[in-house]
Amino acid sequence: MKRKKCYISIPITGRDIDDVKEEIEYYKTRLKNKGYSPVSPFDRKVDFNATHEQHMREDFKLLLDCYAILMARDWEHSAGCRAELNVALACG
Repeated sequence: MKRKKCYISIPITGRDIDDVKEEIEYYKTRLKNKGYSPVSPFDRKVDFNATHEQHMREDFKLLLDCYAILMARDWEHSAGCRAELNVALACG
């Protein structure tokens, strides 16, 4: 049986990138243990010189290919995470 994909929505802007990656690995392990195939913003080629808007466009593409979304700790303080949640809700 194919595992359903779950997108990890996590605050990134203004944080230490290594801390973000470590937190993503924590969520990936938990999702795998629950039977999901985790997807994160780092599962694509990341251009660190791209604008926030360019990153969001690419993240939305990943999100729209997923069955579920996991909202990481402190997501409510992130404009990007709130946008991802709204896209997920709007698209079912």
